[in-house]
Amino acid sequence: MNIAQITVSGNVGADPEIRDVNGTKVANLSVAVNEGYTNKQGEKVEKTHWYRLEAWDGSNGKGLVSSVIEPYVKKGITVFAQGFPIIEEYEKDGVTMRSFKVKLAGAGSTFRLAGKASSEGSSAPSGSSNMPDDDIPF
Repeated sequence: MNIAQITVSGNVGADPEIRDVNGTKVANLSVAVNEGYTNKQGEKVEKTHWYRLEAWDGSNGKGLVSSVIEPYVKKGITVFAQGFPIIEEYEKDGVTMRSFKVKLAGAGSTFRLAGKASSEGSSAPSGSSNMPDDDIPF
């Protein structure tokens, strides 16, 4: 069995971009993961690493994008995602470039809302819900 999976948990950098691909909704979003450490000189260093996520709805028109990302995911909200790492190659000015993203599609992917956006009035659901587990769309 072959497997490749990456886990990313961090804050969404901008509202997701949602588009239609042959009748299927696809969402693209960037997630910031903060790293903090102390260097050899004893100085605290903070870095932010950005990860691009690409999420796909199911072929039935229902799924992750329609049920979770489109209504709830906004800039600043904390998310947890597990998906398939993709490295794409493309040409730019005669030079081969590489781009990395995490694809969220199918049963091997996980996406959870881990926290509210920092602004008041966010419509994202809190950690508890009155919905039975059968109705949770993710």
